[in-house]
Amino acid sequence: MINLECVKLNEKILNILEKFVVYQYGLKASKIFDEVDRDLLRVCYSKNTKRIRCILYGNRMFITIRASDYMIIPHITFAKYLHKVLPYPYYRVVVLNEFVEDILNSYTVFSRHVIYGDPRIRPYDEVMIVDENDSLIGVGRTLLDYESMITATRGAAVQIREKCFEGTKYEGL
Repeated sequence: MINLECVKLNEKILNILEKFVVYQYGLKASKIFDEVDRDLLRVCYSKNTKRIRCILYGNRMFITIRASDYMIIPHITFAKYLHKVLPYPYYRVVVLNEFVEDILNSYTVFSRHVIYGDPRIRPYDEVMIVDENDSLIGVGRTLLDYESMITATRGAAVQIREKCFEGTKYEGL
């Protein structure tokens, strides 16, 4: 079990977190912190290293900070806000509607399911997976760049990290 100590987020840590988000997702993504209730944000530190490991929103995981490179690993709560503030198609991988149920029952989005996305996507980017109507399906890590995703007919394109069931039309699948 991970040994974490969680405290309320202060302005200094919020500014650092905002810089991480801007670095990874662009300036428009900083609007997330205008949308969220800042009183519900808590920062969790490793008791051993005293480094930031994750941010909680209420009692739900908001983001995780990867220890090796300090990149943000988004969870579905964060992705919902990111989906609201980033214009289409920023950091999105769009899949065919007819494969959404299959995707929700697995942990991989295959290249043949991808029809569009953000042309700036590179391998190992953290992206939102959406259907043709821009409804959030989940979040994951890309395994290919955008051009390869669109042109490939076989192979995995995105490894799904977390799926969205509540608050969407995919609830209950």
